[in-house]
Amino acid sequence: MAALTRRDLLAAIGAGWLADAGSPSDAPFGGALLGADHRIGHWLRDGASLPLDGPTETCDVVVIGSGASGASAAWRLAACGVEVRMLDLEPRPGGTSAWGEGGVVAHPWGAHYLPAPNVEARATLRLLEELGAVLGRRGDGTPIFREKDLCHAPDERLFYRGEWRPSLVPMAQLEPRDREELQRFLALRGELRQRVGRDGRAAFTIPVGLSSQDPELLELDRMTMGAWLAREGFTSPFLRWYVEYATLDDFGASLDEVSAWAGLHYFGARKLETEQLQGSHYLVWPEGNGRLVRHMLDQSQPRRQQRMLVTRIEPGEKNVAVEALDVSRERPLRRRFFARAVVVAVPGFVASRLVPSSAAERLVRREAAPWVVANLHVRMPVEPNRAWDSVIHGSRCLGYVDAGHQRTRPSEETVLTYFRAHGDADVRGVRAKLLDRRWSEHAADVLLDLAAPHPDLARTVSRLDVMVWGHAMPRPRPGFLAAGNRSSFEPRVWLDQRVAWAHVDQSGLALFEEANAAGVRAGEAVAAKLGAPRSESWL
Repeated sequence: MAALTRRDLLAAIGAGWLADAGSPSDAPFGGALLGADHRIGHWLRDGASLPLDGPTETCDVVVIGSGASGASAAWRLAACGVEVRMLDLEPRPGGTSAWGEGGVVAHPWGAHYLPAPNVEARATLRLLEELGAVLGRRGDGTPIFREKDLCHAPDERLFYRGEWRPSLVPMAQLEPRDREELQRFLALRGELRQRVGRDGRAAFTIPVGLSSQDPELLELDRMTMGAWLAREGFTSPFLRWYVEYATLDDFGASLDEVSAWAGLHYFGARKLETEQLQGSHYLVWPEGNGRLVRHMLDQSQPRRQQRMLVTRIEPGEKNVAVEALDVSRERPLRRRFFARAVVVAVPGFVASRLVPSSAAERLVRREAAPWVVANLHVRMPVEPNRAWDSVIHGSRCLGYVDAGHQRTRPSEETVLTYFRAHGDADVRGVRAKLLDRRWSEHAADVLLDLAAPHPDLARTVSRLDVMVWGHAMPRPRPGFLAAGNRSSFEPRVWLDQRVAWAHVDQSGLALFEEANAAGVRAGEAVAAKLGAPRSESWL
């Protein structure tokens, strides 16, 4: 069989049929481009203006955004007895932790796992206890996880030199130089986890704000991860691929785009080591971190209004006016809400267009990395080595996860969630190209990226949906720890006396624990401002 090309796939998909080296097969598949309508979002950027012709409402607190931070704020506020109105532009909740439920199994549209949190991530561990994923604590405070929530074996595999290999590090198949450098790097990773700065704090930890501010460590934020590897004599192609896989996975950026501090934080910040976690460090659900967001929304029950484009926030002495466009209608309708306080749970570059200039000065605006996520509804053989996470060495993508992996009984029918982070330096240019592509072009790229291990994958697909995240996550370039007038170590809540900000842009690292803490911190601050009964902090 001839190798598939992008031209073959485009021609076949455009006609609505699968392709085998340019020849139509006997089964069609469809799909769609899902997610944010970026044209609507750009109305805000371009200064949308419509008459105020909709109803006015009053409420306790408006939370803008339903991602992990917004859901966390609502979760904490509801526990304080505060009524929440949630406004969200998207048709589905979750932000980059959104999920889908169509098909044979639920599946993620973004963040798809949670590494076992450090004991210092108190709010996240509390959430996991509520969810039943943490069953109790040992005498030293370390959590006991419910086994079914830890990733089942096999958890990872790598397609390397024409075959699937267990784990991401196939030591036996590496060249001697690659093996030596990888062993040296892995030993260094162990040292990073134990390292303590001169201020007595862990060099790297989560939450980020608890990390050491030793000047020697902070110097790492003045160089890229690629420059640090070169300085330390790491030149092995495989080692550099392995580290770049990590920087793309967590930051959506290449080695030459990421701060060395952020890159080393990835490898040294997670401290939890128990006998239970020897098998897997990952908490995994079919819908990914959507499971966590959904639980918080179920618990808080905010009055959520979707397809609402917030255009302006006007703080007053006794309340805050929030203006929004209801874009669920054929003709958008301007709405106004009066709240006692507002939590802005959106990125800094968006928040800066909503609040007055005096409040915008307290924000940090970070460059965000574009991603493409696709969900492929497939039928594939049940095999012993079909892992949760499948990575392809040398591919442009990060591979795929099997959303059905945690099911008790494996099934031929499942959903494969494909991820590709575009780590290029020209973020705006790449974003514009991605948003301009048709579904068929994205679908062809997905199948081509997965063609090395799965040359016949197209034959197994019944549906292939694609989501483009134009602004998926902050990219921690050198200098990110002190971007603008904010320090990643000192999260601040208030933009104005009644407007709080909750987003991972505050720390600069898109980790669930950071989003969760930002939302809880804002929720507690707002509840106190409104005079809710005092309770112990969840942080």
